[in-house]
Amino acid sequence: MATGKVAEKLAIDGGEPLRTEPFGSRWIFGEEEKRHLADVIDNAPHGWRNHFKVNAFTQAFAKKHGVKHAIPVNTGTGACHTAVAVINPEPGDEVITTPITAMGTVSGIVLQNAIPVFADWDPDTFNIDPADIERKITDRTRAIMLVHLFGNPCDMDAIMDIGRSHGIPVIEDCSQAHLARYQGKLVGTMGDFGVFSLGGKTLTTDQGGMLITDNDELAERASTFSRGGGDGLGDAHRFTDLAAAVGLAQFQRWDEAVRVRLRTAAILDEVVPNLPGFQVQKVRPGDVNSYYVYAYKIDEAEAGVSPVRFAEAVQAEGIPDCHGPYINGVPLYKFPLFTEERTYGRSRYPFVDEQGRRRIDYTKVRLPNIESELPKTGIILFRNSNSEQEAHDIAAAMRKVSDYYVSRRS
Repeated sequence: MATGKVAEKLAIDGGEPLRTEPFGSRWIFGEEEKRHLADVIDNAPHGWRNHFKVNAFTQAFAKKHGVKHAIPVNTGTGACHTAVAVINPEPGDEVITTPITAMGTVSGIVLQNAIPVFADWDPDTFNIDPADIERKITDRTRAIMLVHLFGNPCDMDAIMDIGRSHGIPVIEDCSQAHLARYQGKLVGTMGDFGVFSLGGKTLTTDQGGMLITDNDELAERASTFSRGGGDGLGDAHRFTDLAAAVGLAQFQRWDEAVRVRLRTAAILDEVVPNLPGFQVQKVRPGDVNSYYVYAYKIDEAEAGVSPVRFAEAVQAEGIPDCHGPYINGVPLYKFPLFTEERTYGRSRYPFVDEQGRRRIDYTKVRLPNIESELPKTGIILFRNSNSEQEAHDIAAAMRKVSDYYVSRRS
């Protein structure tokens, strides 16, 4: 039904944009980065690749999380791959995970010739549903790899109970959830492994990753695998002093970067949940979402606009960080890697075994909550430099676009 309210003409339709000033940088760099990088260059003639910055960075990372071991690697994908390799599944074994994540979360599973088994999500928290994890466990399940999606902690008590009751290790992918907390505990510290991407995340080293654990044996095996292997198979996921130099400087800005993100989210929370047809990611009482992005869902019938059109319209208002459905609204099991079994040559291994029998047919996977809700999901990318004014402008642009399309409903 039409509201009768006359809404301001949108910039996408030729109106005046709400904001014309550029936003600040996504990360903040300065003299500290230059100083640490200069240390590496100055040390190069007598200590090139001696890992003095790497050692300092990993020690700081471990201390920050209150764990015994931090193992550096070259990417978040490398961290996920190393964690799965250390679990050491047999070919054809299964790892339960989410299809709503970057491909790097699951590629390491396939590279170890194991089978990703995808669980549905909770439509309120946008995270993996523990009840569906339980339903997906078989005698071939060797690990659970959860993702604290968008910065919001998963239901760790429920997931750890499932892992312990079945004797299955739990890997926490914290790539999007730097310094997020579950009931007071930093994410990454509750599972057998916490894995992190440091490439373009809240703390950035350009490219980089980290694994953390309190388990001495797992730490030793992870270190050996990521350095190319010892007596067994490994891969060279090496982290460098140059990357660690940037990491050490960014480490000093890390808490402030998360504080800025929480402030930005709080400002958006004053507006976005009240827009007609909008729902934001639910944060469990006692948890801290560290907001790699700010996620929301749009009911098109109520909002009068699709997530794609809404994002385009908000961008036209001078807000470059508003985007339509995450991973284009398509869960990973619909990607060609899985539907067309694009793995090794024409073998289709490990999805098809040595006798030509299909272990899993991803074209038949159906996750009703994800398939219904993911296409409705949009995101606002956050910047470590976001000012209060920028946050208010993001919220105002979202309100302006929402008001316009709500006014046109009939």
